[in-house]
Amino acid sequence: MAHETAISTKLPSRRQKNEFYRYYAGYPVNFALCAIEQIEASTNSVILDPWNGSGTTAAACASLGMACHGYDVNPVMVHLGRARSASDVHFSEAREAIATVQARVPVTAKVKMADIGIALRSIPPISDWARSAAIAALFPFARAQMVAAKTKNPSWFKSGTKLDMTPIAADKFFENWHRLLHELHAWRAEGSVRLPAKIEIELGDSRDPIGNGTKFDAVITSPPYLTRLDYVQATLPEYLLTKELDHVSDIKTLRDLMIGSPLTSDRVIHEVDSLPQVIKDVLSTISCHPSKASSTYYYKFFATYFVDLQTSLRNISCAMKPEAQACIVVQSSHYKEIEVNLGGSIIALGQKFGLHHQLTYDFDGKRSMSEVNSRAHALARKPKHESAIFLKRA
Repeated sequence: MAHETAISTKLPSRRQKNEFYRYYAGYPVNFALCAIEQIEASTNSVILDPWNGSGTTAAACASLGMACHGYDVNPVMVHLGRARSASDVHFSEAREAIATVQARVPVTAKVKMADIGIALRSIPPISDWARSAAIAALFPFARAQMVAAKTKNPSWFKSGTKLDMTPIAADKFFENWHRLLHELHAWRAEGSVRLPAKIEIELGDSRDPIGNGTKFDAVITSPPYLTRLDYVQATLPEYLLTKELDHVSDIKTLRDLMIGSPLTSDRVIHEVDSLPQVIKDVLSTISCHPSKASSTYYYKFFATYFVDLQTSLRNISCAMKPEAQACIVVQSSHYKEIEVNLGGSIIALGQKFGLHHQLTYDFDGKRSMSEVNSRAHALARKPKHESAIFLKRA
């Protein structure tokens, strides 16, 4: 067991320039590549990312020709993750699909997104990866359509906001769609895809059994941060676009499913006693805090997060081979002046399920959503540090 600092010599910055799509909790491909090297995974290894997000782990594996299984409850992230690992063949197929949709729309017409969705669903079947690339290419377009609906909180949009369905000139729309697909392809090409890369990215919940019986050689992932960031609401433009082009769950259902969601319930309270003592102590301290709603809403929020995280780590451990290693990236957190040691919590939960702590790299986080809240406690608004925690299954 060891603890190291000065991570920059081991793992690169989690941010990179010229990203096609900026995902708040993402890390660049180089970060995942160094994590793969740290855990000494081979080209025959099968990697798991149970919180797939924007698909960085899968993209890194694709660049090495390694197999990776990624899961996410948000269909927006599933489409983006597949696009990041799609092959040149998939992008060619996506380009042809867009051209086929375009051929079904009169050049002089103005189109609505609903019409595009009907046309896309009616063309001859295409691969999931090509469809995801075609849909993900329009994510910047969807976000641009909702600029006026943004609030001071960059993860939130005005209540009742809908995707602007104003008819768009067909020629300009399809020209833009082809351009965005090209930019998405170029972004993906930065990491390249070495075939045959066996990448699978699917809708999935880390609180359910993982992998359909597959046993994984390693895990590289980052759970949703403990910041009350509504990850689903933060992708509202992309969600509304995807809803027009594909089949998706109700957004309220997705928000309820997301670990770390600001929506809380009493469903987990009876499971708090099963948590490690170090976590129960923090929850007790939060509950006793004199601030308003500490013993009600905020206690439920933190309790829900840790119970869900415990269930997820149990499933992750069950899906790992003996001697398999995991790299889990977390960000520090505070409630008022109370430090919530998420890294230590991960280590305690891992130990419970046979995942022994090997080492931890600490490094400074460059961005935290809590910094945008001017009413947050001073400690909460300080720059966050992040930790890459390495565990090994007994």
